[in-house]
Order: sequence, then structure tokens, then C-alpha cells
Amino acid sequence: MTAEPKTSTLRSSEIIVDSDWLSTAGAVLGLVMCSLLLVRETRHFVWGHFVQPPVRRDFFGILNNVYKVIACIFGFALAFEFRKKLLKVACVLTSLCIAVSGLLSFLHVSPSTFHMVAMARSAMWQVALVLFLVVIAQWFRSVIRRVSPPGPPGGES
Repeated sequence: MTAEPKTSTLRSSEIIVDSDWLSTAGAVLGLVMCSLLLVRETRHFVWGHFVQPPVRRDFFGILNNVYKVIACIFGFALAFEFRKKLLKVACVLTSLCIAVSGLLSFLHVSPSTFHMVAMARSAMWQVALVLFLVVIAQWFRSVIRRVSPPGPPGGES
């Protein structure tokens, strides 16, 4: 008795990305960064690790606050440029988080008020990060597809 070799009738499929490599690499980098930031922010939120920054009145403190104002305005303006509502909401939430952290670093507030505002800011930031992750995942879903390799020559399958 001779055993015939088994041939697999299942064909492997190939994964095709319908995008340029730079956009794909940027999306992968954004996915990784948003995931890491979400893990870090969730950890801070769960354990309540919020440290009140000292009010800095030197050159770098002022420069940092100017940067936060510019980033906040840019984030609100960027929200109007996108068509997807999830991306608009994520940009607005990110801008609000930047504005709140700018105000917290500039104003003198009591520790209990600081902790309450920092928790609310952290929750907004987590929602914004999840929205960014959803948008990136939707983009990947739209550009990645599976294709079957062509059948063997001669029309046999």
C-alpha cells in the first residue's frame, strides 16, 4: 500500500496595503504612540498620580505656556480641517486638555481642586486617545486587504 502525498487545496492569501510606505509608517507610529500614552494615562488615572507642577515665572516657564497657547489654538483650528467627526472631537478634546494643563501650571489652586481638575483632564485625554486609535484603526481597515494569489496555469484549481 502506498500513500499518496496530500496536497493542500487551501491557498494562502497575500496582504496588500493600498497606501504609500510613509503614510503607513506614520499610522503605525501614531498607533504605537497613542497606545503607549493611553496605557500611561490610564495608569496615572487609576493610581491618582498627579503632581502639581510648580508655577514657573522664568523664561522657559513663559515659553512653555506660550507653546501651550499656540498648540491649543492650532488644535482647535485643526478640528475644522477634518471631515470625520471622531477626528474633530479628538482634536477638540486634545486642545481642551492642553488648555487645562496650561491653566493648571499657571494658576495657584488648592491641592484638592488640582486633583479634581487633573482627573477630569486625564479622562478627556483618555477619550481623545481612544478616538485617535479608532480613527487609525478605521484607516488601516480601509487600506489593508487580502487577495488570493492567481490560480495555477491551465485553469485547474
